[in-house]
Amino acid sequence: MFTMILICLLILLLIILDFKLGKKSHQNNARILPFAETTGDYRLYKNGAPLFEDLFQEISEAQVQVDIFFYLISSDQAGRDFLQVLKNKAREGVPVRLLTDRLGGYQMSKSIRSDLKDAGVQFQFSAVPGFPYFFYKLNRRNHRKITVIDGKIAYVGGFNIGRNYLGENPKFGDWRDYHLRLTGPVVKELHHVFLDDWYGATGEKHAPSVHHAEAKHPVKVMATDGVKLEHEFLQMIERAQQEILIGTPYFIPTRKLMDALKQSLERGITLRIMVPLKADHPFVKEAAIPYLEQLYRFGAHIHLYDNGFYHAKTLIVDQSLADIGTANFDRRSLFLNKEVNTFVYDESFINDLRKGYMDDVQNSIPFNEEWLAQRSLATKINVQIAKLLRPLL
Repeated sequence: MFTMILICLLILLLIILDFKLGKKSHQNNARILPFAETTGDYRLYKNGAPLFEDLFQEISEAQVQVDIFFYLISSDQAGRDFLQVLKNKAREGVPVRLLTDRLGGYQMSKSIRSDLKDAGVQFQFSAVPGFPYFFYKLNRRNHRKITVIDGKIAYVGGFNIGRNYLGENPKFGDWRDYHLRLTGPVVKELHHVFLDDWYGATGEKHAPSVHHAEAKHPVKVMATDGVKLEHEFLQMIERAQQEILIGTPYFIPTRKLMDALKQSLERGITLRIMVPLKADHPFVKEAAIPYLEQLYRFGAHIHLYDNGFYHAKTLIVDQSLADIGTANFDRRSLFLNKEVNTFVYDESFINDLRKGYMDDVQNSIPFNEEWLAQRSLATKINVQIAKLLRPLL
């Protein structure tokens, strides 16, 4: 018995050491991809069906290249349809490169990968765990979702590929998310992000396609690698003068972000936070409750989305700046994952986005004293367990 306890303690110690040394190595070697403000024209998707329809159609019409990264590709009918479009295009002789995260892409079996290869699709896993620092690398995921077609069209946002994202999973129901279709100079920058990930997975260097299409709206790409994202969120919160709207499936902020949000409330700024009522991962909902309760008692308006599952990731400030991308408001996105976000400054677009957000508020349950009082004993116990798991959630 003593020997078993000793072995368990030794394993725990090795994991802690692995994580600490891995974190130090990561911070010293993070991939920094700085981009200046540029221009782009955009279309917003809030539901999977129209997104998939347009995405699949434009892939099928590609003439030059198709480069795609999704964190997760399911092996269900939606996933099979997606892969079939890629195989058809590759058989036409158009170069097709497909990346997926090694853990998120766990359903990409050997037979699926073999079929892709036979059709001419170049497939690779990204962020493959290895030594040294295996445990840390196991937690460091590439969470991006980028598509670049012919160097002219890019898609980026929160949707992955699968039936969940079409609202066909009865457990979650309708799936609320945000995804952008972009054209103009911004496409080159998103292509640069994809090609950097391709280089990380294969060692192959490629230059992004260049098309001199014009666009009128100012935008900025923010590609993060477990650093800088907290700073960007802080800057957005601190510039607010009237209103901050946050939408995220997972809300596990840092102390700096919590302090900034509390200070914004003290300055009289309206703060709204929307999270899903349902949970799609263990403990993430419970981990958020203490933070949400603190902000609620400071005067924030907290909304629990109850018209399906809320997976959108957005931060809207004063109807003058909106962030749409892949990053959640949690420790994993802030300090572990590779993410990519798009900052939009167009007032008309932001007004439409804000209206959609407020429409979703109407389909939400208020986080208030009544809801807190009705929590089950199991939820209260899970809240305490979740406190220990915050760095990994």
